[in-house]
Amino acid sequence: MTVRNPMARFGLALPLAGTLAAVLSVLVLGMLAIMGGLPPWMPLNATSHVLHGPAVATIADMDLTHTAPGAIIHIVSAFFWAGVAILLLRVIGSPRMGAAWVAGLGTAALAGVVDYGLLPARLSPGWELVLPPSGVVAGLLALGIGIASGLTVVRLRHADILPLPPPRAGMPGNPRPRRIWRDCAAPRRRSWISGSSASTPPTW
Repeated sequence: MTVRNPMARFGLALPLAGTLAAVLSVLVLGMLAIMGGLPPWMPLNATSHVLHGPAVATIADMDLTHTAPGAIIHIVSAFFWAGVAILLLRVIGSPRMGAAWVAGLGTAALAGVVDYGLLPARLSPGWELVLPPSGVVAGLLALGIGIASGLTVVRLRHADILPLPPPRAGMPGNPRPRRIWRDCAAPRRRSWISGSSASTPPTW
C-alpha cells in the first residue's frame, strides 16, 4: 500500500493562497491610499524602505527603484505567510471548513505581531509610513482573508490539506442504511376482544 505524503500537494495550496493574499491586500492598501489622497502604489513604495530607508515614504512616483522592489517584497511575504498558514492548518488537524479561516486570520494576526512587535522597524512592511494604524490593520486583515479564501477553495476542490468530514447518512456517496426486519417469530398474544390469537408487530 502506498503511504500518502501529507505534503505531497503543498504546492497546490501555496500558489492560490499566496496569490489571493498578495492581490487582496494590495487592493485594500491601494484603496486606502487613494482615500488618503495618495497614489495607490504608495504602500508598495513604502515597503521598499527595507532597502532605501524611511525617506521612501515621500516618493509618490511609480518606478523600478521603489515600486518594483516593494511589490516583490510584498509578494514574497504573502507567499511566506500563506505557507505558515498551511502548516498551521495541518497542525490544527480539524476537518471543519472553518479551520481554514482560523488558520488564515490567525496567521494574519501572527504576521502583525512579528512584523510590528518582534522585528526591527526597518524590516516592517512599511505601510505605517503612509497609512494610519487602521490602514495597517486593514491590510493585515486582507492578507488573512486572502489566505483563508485560497485554503478554502483548495480544500473544497482537492481536500489535500486535510480530509473532508465523511458524508452523513442519506447524503450522496453514503446512502441511508436500510432497516431490516429481524428474522424472528413474532410472539403471539390472546385478543381480549375476540378471543382469537394475534401477532404482535415485529421490532426494528
